[in-house]
Amino acid sequence: MNRGKHARVSALLHAWRRVAVLHGREQWRRFYQHGVFDARLKTRTGQDQIGAAFVQMIRHQVVGALESYMSNRQNDFSEMVNRSSLDERTRHQLHFINRWRAWQTLSVPLVMRDGSTIPEAVRRLARNLFRAVMKRHRLPALHRVNMVIDQRAVSITPSRNASHFRLWARLSTLDKGKRVDLPLQTYSHFTTRAGNRALTVQVNQRQDGSFGVGILTDVTDAFAASRAAYRPRCEALALDLGLNTLLATDQGDLVGRQWRSKLDYHDRRITELAAYLQKRGLKPNHSSRYRARVSALRGWLKSEVNRCLNRLVAVRAPAEVIVERLDFQAPGLSRRLNRLISNMGRGFIEAKLKDLEERFGIRCTKVIAAYSSQTDSACGYVDKNNRTAQARFKCRWCGHRQHADVNAARNLVRRRSPGLTDTGRASRDALLSALVRQHVERFTRPRGRPADPRLSNPYFSAWAASVR
Repeated sequence: MNRGKHARVSALLHAWRRVAVLHGREQWRRFYQHGVFDARLKTRTGQDQIGAAFVQMIRHQVVGALESYMSNRQNDFSEMVNRSSLDERTRHQLHFINRWRAWQTLSVPLVMRDGSTIPEAVRRLARNLFRAVMKRHRLPALHRVNMVIDQRAVSITPSRNASHFRLWARLSTLDKGKRVDLPLQTYSHFTTRAGNRALTVQVNQRQDGSFGVGILTDVTDAFAASRAAYRPRCEALALDLGLNTLLATDQGDLVGRQWRSKLDYHDRRITELAAYLQKRGLKPNHSSRYRARVSALRGWLKSEVNRCLNRLVAVRAPAEVIVERLDFQAPGLSRRLNRLISNMGRGFIEAKLKDLEERFGIRCTKVIAAYSSQTDSACGYVDKNNRTAQARFKCRWCGHRQHADVNAARNLVRRRSPGLTDTGRASRDALLSALVRQHVERFTRPRGRPADPRLSNPYFSAWAASVR
């Protein structure tokens, strides 16, 4: 688009962000007073700057962003409680408080389903835990949001005469009654994707200052048809995610074996350029070359995750996918790349699993991954020394040998019980105690003093003391 159109869209975006910050302050004030966000809050904030219709769109966008942020903090709170050493009843009460987002309110009594009232000491503990969770994360950057505009201010029409641009977006601006026509260039995925084009668009501003318009697609009917046609061939498929082999399944599949070498390649390109820029006193994020290399890493991560998961769905066709909580950290990579892939990779995998659930109805279950790489899937013996190398696993009790990632994936299948899922209340210590107890009950007698590895295993120290 020409300079005039660019200036008018930029002015709208700047006003949009200013009003979004104001509405964010109002919503946070309401949250700490009443415990909820309200998209229907009647207020005239920003109407003199941008108009009533735009203000209503901004309010809904802000509330959506804050709701998503608080949902993530609820998950962090739940994870913190699960990893604690608190007793079962206290953890259950904390999960109840977290479920209803009652971290701040101490004046109103909370009554659980069994009729018991949560004591004030637990309420104060919940408030302190919530404050600790909030300190670890930044608030949503509402001053950098993009515009989500509905049919009241934008319309999409096909091009009649232009050959290079397939669509035109007519967008309202701050000048009342004066709209701008934005030329849109489509691509193959957009034109071939099934579904109905929605009446809402997202106007994004890239780092170079240019604008892009994302047209949302309603895929409800298309996904309903694909779910009806999907025929599962296996009940469950467990996935062990790593950085040497991207995905290993309990059925022996190893997908993405060149994953680590590609990561090392991107690591060298990004860290070398970042070191060069920092020596010259420049910030890497201000360099277009650095941003281009990070963008290349992001695109490769997303395409590789989608390719591997699509391949497994095509070959195995599971009804349920079992995954662990992903960390995406590797000791051989730089801190910079570990931070990048940890933020990107987790989001890409979760988005793809959600897409598979909506598209084919494949359920996703997250389980506790603690000790899965140290436990033998054959006899259940858990030992730090079972994993002799990154890809090799040899049980010190029964001698069972297997690829380490496949062995870990087979352990995840057994953790689908409610207490061992990611939303369950089992801690790492409780899980380890259960693994030790099950193995001791199965193999009660020591098999000779020097030959029994459990006697020198710190996980079995209590049992070894009773045997002695």
